[in-house]
Parts: sequence; structure tokens; C-alpha cells
Amino acid sequence: MAKYPRNFEAIPTQTAYGEGEDAKMNKELEENRMDALIASITKTLKHAVEHKKRPIFTIALIAGDMVILDAIHRAGLLSRVEIVFVDTYTLFPETLAFLREVEAHYGFKAHVYHAAGIPTQEEYEAKYGTDYWKKDIEEYDRLCKVEPLKRALSTFNSDCWINGRRRDHGAERASLAPLEGTKLNPLAFWSFEDCWLYLRKFNVPYHPLHDVGYSSLGDKHSTIPVPLSKWMSYGGERSGRFVGLQNADGSAKTECGIHSKNRPEKKARLESQSDAANPIKA
Repeated sequence: MAKYPRNFEAIPTQTAYGEGEDAKMNKELEENRMDALIASITKTLKHAVEHKKRPIFTIALIAGDMVILDAIHRAGLLSRVEIVFVDTYTLFPETLAFLREVEAHYGFKAHVYHAAGIPTQEEYEAKYGTDYWKKDIEEYDRLCKVEPLKRALSTFNSDCWINGRRRDHGAERASLAPLEGTKLNPLAFWSFEDCWLYLRKFNVPYHPLHDVGYSSLGDKHSTIPVPLSKWMSYGGERSGRFVGLQNADGSAKTECGIHSKNRPEKKARLESQSDAANPIKA
């Protein structure tokens, strides 16, 4: 696997700067925006560490997550935030290799969680096979993603879950706020292009599969490359995720279960909140 820095030239940009003085001004305004975003994420992360007792960051090693990790490091907060990684046992091998690379680069050790009582991928495959996700996608999500994440939150008794969701992911994430109770979404108002501008600015290591067309990375069985022309469009980053998968109700799958509003307990809570906010229904 290639070591960082990788080929930033392979990653598309969206902004057309124009020519002459217009280009110069556009570039200056973009740099001003990036400075503001960096100040904002730094302030948000420091707020979390100062006002919460046990923050954790769940990292999937995609572009936005690398922004957050680097920002935590630059703010001097890495020793105060636990880094959690969920190994579903169906990831790209490059993802696990990149985790080791990132740990060495930043000098930390991630807490790796996986299906309960199954310490290796070999044991998982011996018990469930390589296509368990085909047989029962909801049970697969529970076993390999939801339960390990809930166990991590419980283990650390976390009161602040830092994650990389953004509004421009679309679907269920379109109206995110940075602060959602115990959830912290420090990139909520960032765009995918903003993430890459940050990675370029600080020469941050990024997942090697980005260089071969994967705009986002998840399970290898449901993640495909995305045309570069689509990367920076609204919802484009995650358009190669959950390919061919459906929820139990037949709707298109856009979440792995960890964040999904279709989880029974979360759906009940959201409906309860909606009823409280709208007591009179047609």
C-alpha cells in the first residue's frame, strides 16, 4: 500500500476560480472560508472536551473523518478523546491497513470493536459465512455495527459521541445540527469539497482507495467507486454506499443502522418528539 502523501491531483475540485483578478479574489475568499471553518471545528472540539467528561470519536477513516482526527490532533486534544473503530469483518483490507498507518502517523491506538464474542474475521466467517448480510441485513447491522458501537459507548460511559456526519450527505442527514445532545457533528455545515480543501492544506493522510474512485468507504460488498464528476454534488459522496441494499420496509438503504432513524428505538423516540412538538395533528 502506498504511503501518504497520496495523489491529491486525482481528487476533483468543484470551484471554478475564473481568470486574472477574479481568480485571485476567489482564491482569497476560499482561503478565508477555510480559515473560518478551521476556527469553527477547533472551537467545537474544544467545547466538547471542556464541557463533556468522556468524549469518543468513531472513525471510519473516510475523508471527513480524517479532517476531524487531524483537527483533534492540531488542537492538542488527542489524549482527551478516545478513538473508536468498528471492524465489521466485511471491510476492504486497505481500510484495516490504513488504520495502522494512521495510528503510527498520529501516535495513538484505536479501540477496535467488532461482533461480540467473535475475536477474529476467520471465526466470524466460520460462524456466519461471508454473505450473512444477504440473509438478514438488519440482523447483520445489529451484530456487526449497532451492538459494537453501543458497547463502545457503554464501555466508556460516553457523554459525547463525535462523528463525521454532514448535511451535504443528504437523505436523513440533510438537516443536521453540530450539537445533537450527546452527538457532536463538527462537520455538519462543511461540504465534501471543504473536507478535501482541508486535507490538501495540511497534507493529511487519506484512505488509498479514494485515489481509485471510491468517494466514501464502507463494507466491501456494498461500496462501489463513484464517477469523479459526481463526487462534489449534493449527496454524491455517499452515492456509492449501500448499493443494492434495502431496508426491511423496502425503502432504499442510506444508513448502516448506527445512525438510522429506522432503528425501532430511535424511530419511537423521534415519533415521540414529533408528537410533543406538534400536539395537534390533521
